[in-house]
Amino acid sequence: MTKRNYATVNPCVMCQPMGSALAFKGVENTMVLYHGSQGCSTYMRLHLAHHFREPVDIASSSLSEKGAVYGGRENLKKGLRNVINRYNPKVIGVATTCLAETIGDDVPSIIREFKEEAGIGDDLEKDIIIIPVSTPSYGESHVSGYIKALDAIVRKLTEKPENPEESKISEDAGNGKLNLIPVESVSPADVRELKEILAETAGDYIFLPDISETFDAPLGEELPKIAPGGTTLAEIADMPNSKASLGLGVVSTNLAVKYLETSHGVPGHNVPIPIGLLNNDLFFTELVRILGCPIPEKYQKERGRLLDAMVDVHKYLYGVKAAVYGDPDTVFSLTTFMLELGMNPVLVATGSKSRDFEKRIKQIFEEIRPELEPVVLNGIDFDTLNDAVGECSPEILIGNSNGRHIAKARNIPLVRVGLPIHDRVGAQRILTVGYRGALELLDRITNTILEATDTFTAPVQVEPAAYAGQEAGDDCIEGAQ
Repeated sequence: MTKRNYATVNPCVMCQPMGSALAFKGVENTMVLYHGSQGCSTYMRLHLAHHFREPVDIASSSLSEKGAVYGGRENLKKGLRNVINRYNPKVIGVATTCLAETIGDDVPSIIREFKEEAGIGDDLEKDIIIIPVSTPSYGESHVSGYIKALDAIVRKLTEKPENPEESKISEDAGNGKLNLIPVESVSPADVRELKEILAETAGDYIFLPDISETFDAPLGEELPKIAPGGTTLAEIADMPNSKASLGLGVVSTNLAVKYLETSHGVPGHNVPIPIGLLNNDLFFTELVRILGCPIPEKYQKERGRLLDAMVDVHKYLYGVKAAVYGDPDTVFSLTTFMLELGMNPVLVATGSKSRDFEKRIKQIFEEIRPELEPVVLNGIDFDTLNDAVGECSPEILIGNSNGRHIAKARNIPLVRVGLPIHDRVGAQRILTVGYRGALELLDRITNTILEATDTFTAPVQVEPAAYAGQEAGDDCIEGAQ
């Protein structure tokens, strides 16, 4: 593998502000404003629009050379005024970029000053809520930006009342709901599937963030300034009253689940993204344990269909060497599924710097296929991934579309999963979670392997002598008689 680690060549991640937009866009009537240069918001809008095939508005404070020298206080205030006047949002998520963080702007202080000047308070029903989050691109990745933004949203909208009596009433009034807080890489189709599962098991639930409509809206006569849908502010404010919180993802720390547990006493649980057989079993088992509900027969049948399909395609997938890359939790769940299918994930990689990634991956190998010894890479770029692919010689790549250059150069088929997918349409409709999602993913992987095998590696089959001519056929018939 490459030793050229003094620079990042084609990063395998996106920047923190991108992750914050994914979180904020899952809250009702929310507008995102980046405190930084104009190019940052342009890049994010383009990136998200290419993936989701939806118009995405992101405002900018448009810092220039002057702002970089003297500070961006006035730019941010002007940006907030423009967003309020033109979009009339309920929430404005203010995410910082590299430039704002480098010059050291005190964004929370600027927001407090702006609210005083504009006469804006913190009433969820009457006022505009402004939520700042620190997300410099040079710090971490879109994964951490998403986590930080969700944490900031929950902290802001679930603040305890100043009146102790109001706080006591709120704590005593349990709503009997389940909070579900997923990781950053679920698609709108995944969200809809998860919401359907919760509706048939939990009944009442709060899903945050809900991008099922905001990033996959139906076509209407008019284009709204802010896409409808998203988790309502009232629902988020009610999260401290839920019976439990369930976070999807076990590699990255779910700060929102952790905050609700430590500050509001809501029991927190975390399970892997329900991709594949084992992870879906864990997901449904946890739902049963928390809610005390039976698993609906519908999902028991879907599990049976998945098992049947796994048996059907086992002869095609067993021993196939795969390279899996992408976001930490997505890669973890995908790798688990590959091992269940009898495949050999020779290379498992993530571009995010994750403290627990390597430990989690090795643990799942020890549990399912201890005889295998994968190459596990953490915090890499595509240059390193390319070298690793050359050494490990996988037969298939599984990950986002940014790996297409490696796939094309090395003539390896690529199954596109995760974020981003820019060179194909329908990313917002790709389903991977639930037993049904696992079944669809299984078909995609198997058919990709079959197509590549038929095209490039299948030997020419010699026609049996019995079928070569009429005389041989006649002999067979006479023999049968």
